[in-house]
Amino acid sequence: MHPDAVERHFAAMLNEAGLPCFTSTFHDAEINELVLTWDHGFAMHVDLTRRDWEPIDEWERDSILGVPLEDRAPIEVYVPASGDDPRDAPSIPGVKIRRGPPLHPDDLTVHKGIPCTSPSRTLIDCAEEATIDELRAMFARAKLLGLLDPEAMRAARARVEWRPSLAMLDRVIDEWC
Repeated sequence: MHPDAVERHFAAMLNEAGLPCFTSTFHDAEINELVLTWDHGFAMHVDLTRRDWEPIDEWERDSILGVPLEDRAPIEVYVPASGDDPRDAPSIPGVKIRRGPPLHPDDLTVHKGIPCTSPSRTLIDCAEEATIDELRAMFARAKLLGLLDPEAMRAARARVEWRPSLAMLDRVIDEWC
């Protein structure tokens, strides 16, 4: 889709939602991405190769309005280390640090220069907090986006340590993979 059309589309979505419009845009032709930026620094990255944009979610709404991070649920960060590590974890507002054993290299990836867990490992980790219906919806979304790799999913599941959500996770893997 052409960047100007996307810009108009998002401006209309914001107006309809009663949210302030972005103040600047940048089209990165190399990766076909449009970056919408607000005065207070929040930037939304729009993949121009996709046409299935979701409505603005609560996190994006808060970010557009400039709601401080302290007022949101924390972002969870996995640090390979023992939970018994005597060093104090630095206190970072809006960040919850989880410690555990080092992850297998296949459970890691890099997205836009940021190291993160693979889609398969992310689904496994999300199962800890989700209901079975929420997990099914996550698997459906991953499949829709082309991120659900049944082979990688089963391999990641085989590597995971015991956790209470595994029976539910196995049911959903059997349904989707």
